[in-house]
Amino acid sequence: MDFLLAFILFAIIAAALVAFVMIRSTRRAAAAAISRHFKAAEYILAHHQPPPTWQTPLWRKRLFSQSPRQNTADMLARLDELIRFFEHSPFFEDEWTRQQLLTQLDQERQNWEVSLPLE
Repeated sequence: MDFLLAFILFAIIAAALVAFVMIRSTRRAAAAAISRHFKAAEYILAHHQPPPTWQTPLWRKRLFSQSPRQNTADMLARLDELIRFFEHSPFFEDEWTRQQLLTQLDQERQNWEVSLPLE
């Protein structure tokens, strides 16, 4: 009987520890993702170009390098994802602030379509 009680107590403690670790890691991952999105938007609006973190690292490049057209398409796709994130993000003080950021990002997207190399 004592072993059963000890096992149940151990199982409860282990489950609580696993739940704590899962919740903490989820919160940290969410905070990092949110921070990454806001930093990317800040860089884009300040420098008018894709952030360096969006560039493919050399060790990830494939045997045949991608053409600039694909890179341009990738950058525009990433910018579209960023815009979609901010359209549904609850992390704004008010709706006016959200609309200002979305307007600026839409303008940057239009500028990128014209200025980024397509060949």
